[in-house]
Amino acid sequence: MRTRKYAPLLPALLLTLSGCGFVGGGGPAPLTPMPSQVPTGPEYGTVDDVITAMAKGGFDCKVTVRNENKFGSDATCEVQHRGTTVVNEISVLSTARYSRDEVGDSIASRRSGPYAQTIVAAGNWFIWVRPGVYAYDMAAALPGSVVLEPLVEK
Repeated sequence: MRTRKYAPLLPALLLTLSGCGFVGGGGPAPLTPMPSQVPTGPEYGTVDDVITAMAKGGFDCKVTVRNENKFGSDATCEVQHRGTTVVNEISVLSTARYSRDEVGDSIASRRSGPYAQTIVAAGNWFIWVRPGVYAYDMAAALPGSVVLEPLVEK
């Protein structure tokens, strides 16, 4: 008689536990590691450091959007190159807050899926270069960086 009394509560208990991650495959998806070809440095403190490095490499990047917080900074800047406006969306992640694999996971989300972005990366930073054909020129201006082509599902 007792089991029938509590039987209606069992589905509610299972739903509650599954919502809390105690039942089923819950939890966050594993991080996508940083691609092995991405060098560990140079690391930059802010987007201004990346923009300064770009200028040393011959690209005067005019900032159009900027955002800074305790977790890092990002900016969008434009350069004139070969008669084209090249848009660079720069992200610098705080090494105190983010691991290398967390940076890699952020990069992976941009290279795959519907985004399929071409990325220049090294250390704790990356740049989405548009049009992507100019990513190799931007990487050449930033010693130690590599170009990561979009990941296209087949």
